[in-house]
Amino acid sequence: MLTCKNLGKSFGLDNSTDSVNVLYDINLVINSNQTIALKGPSGSGKSTLLNLIAGLEKPSSGEICLSGININKLNINELANFRNENIGIIFQFFNLINDLTVLENISLPLLLRGVSKKKSDQRAMVLIENIGLVDRVNYKTNLLSGGESQRVAIARALITEPKIILADEPTGNLDTSNTVNVMKLLLDNCKINNTSLLMVTHDESLLSRFDKVLSLESGKII
Repeated sequence: MLTCKNLGKSFGLDNSTDSVNVLYDINLVINSNQTIALKGPSGSGKSTLLNLIAGLEKPSSGEICLSGININKLNINELANFRNENIGIIFQFFNLINDLTVLENISLPLLLRGVSKKKSDQRAMVLIENIGLVDRVNYKTNLLSGGESQRVAIARALITEPKIILADEPTGNLDTSNTVNVMKLLLDNCKINNTSLLMVTHDESLLSRFDKVLSLESGKII
């Protein structure tokens, strides 16, 4: 379903012709409905890899194909539409729109698809109930705690029933109880909707819940 072939990423240094290599010759295949945990030390390139697969950054070498589409060949508008239709992203730092309410943040991806407000809100409310934030439904997200914000970000990624969810430490701001509940919600929804999951995590206790665990060290999958 997703294939990364000979993927590499380097960044240029300020005021220099030199560059720093972050990822080296990454080859990765993720099948439909497969859940994969990605672990590794800080600075090993995990977040960069997620950003490349999401089309938020361009690789320096190699290619990324999702459902047979080489995303590197899409223009900005095509990529935005493709991402909305196929990819759910859970950012490490939420990336919520603080001028919008919890309900509005979660329903927004469906509205961008052209789904009616009524249907978008109905689907959003189901997820809001599942993440235990009914009492926060009309709160602006700048009024939420870190854990609440993370749950909103997870629901926003789930609402479109994407082909793949890319999650960067989605339980990092949650206590033990909420971690268990959110992981169940995330993994159950992936199974129900035939969604693949690639999740960065440092939580060793979660690894047994995934179909496969990969390690990224010094820019290489080992």
